[in-house]
Amino acid sequence: MKNDRSPESAVNTRPKLAHQQLGSGPDVVLVHGLAANRAFWYPLATALSTQYRVTLYDLRGHGYSERPTNGYSAMDHGQDLLQLLDDLGVEEAAVVGHSYGGSAALEAVLLQPQRFSHLALMDTRVQRLQSELRLHDVGQLTAFEQAVARQDGGDWASETEVGFRFLEAAARNRVAGIELEAGGEFVPFGEGRGALRAAKQWLGLLDDTSLRADFRVPGAAAEAYAGLRQPTLLMYPSHSRSGATATRLQALLPRARLVNLPQSGHFFPVTHPAQVRAEVESLLRIA
Repeated sequence: MKNDRSPESAVNTRPKLAHQQLGSGPDVVLVHGLAANRAFWYPLATALSTQYRVTLYDLRGHGYSERPTNGYSAMDHGQDLLQLLDDLGVEEAAVVGHSYGGSAALEAVLLQPQRFSHLALMDTRVQRLQSELRLHDVGQLTAFEQAVARQDGGDWASETEVGFRFLEAAARNRVAGIELEAGGEFVPFGEGRGALRAAKQWLGLLDDTSLRADFRVPGAAAEAYAGLRQPTLLMYPSHSRSGATATRLQALLPRARLVNLPQSGHFFPVTHPAQVRAEVESLLRIA
């Protein structure tokens, strides 16, 4: 597959990806975002598995997948997805991606559009369309984010990847045993047996791999989006920080439908599972 991958990732070989499948029927693949793992999708996967064969997997460097030192751009992750489909013998699938997982899904669809019947992107920010996320772009900070910013004490005004930095700061607080007031909202690395392990794993990715640089690598040119003919669901919070991406995608993708979810945050697939399930099932019924 020809692409404009970064020099760091060009020498990378495909890692082994931890995965599992549920149910039987037409294929659906669920792709989680950064600092998460396939458990993020368990509620939706369980619901869909009554009608579909659902594949969940851990992105490279996440969960129980192998962690190479390089190859963490959205295009690299998209190629990982295509290789996984090859390994599993899946000829065609619908794909659902959250956050950076949506960027990976989009790159895979652009590389081999014939392999994908439907596409759903959940609060995905695409670097090609929205290259920065600064503090003045994010609107009002949640109670947890305010607490993280106070604890961090750094120069947030000049930060060009505010969301990425929040994720790192939250992980470092979790590893250090610092508990911050979350105000009842869902927070990464917040609780559960695997939370500390996930936080340490995320920091290892930041410190020991090329992920920081690869995250900023833009994917395919925006002009390529017009060639996609898959029914596409764009699901975003009403006040999404990736709203600029959503607006551009709605204009660029011929069969895209934008759904704004009120009173929700970035992790709405976890906090609003019923609404997500209903929208995904509606998408999958479109021929």
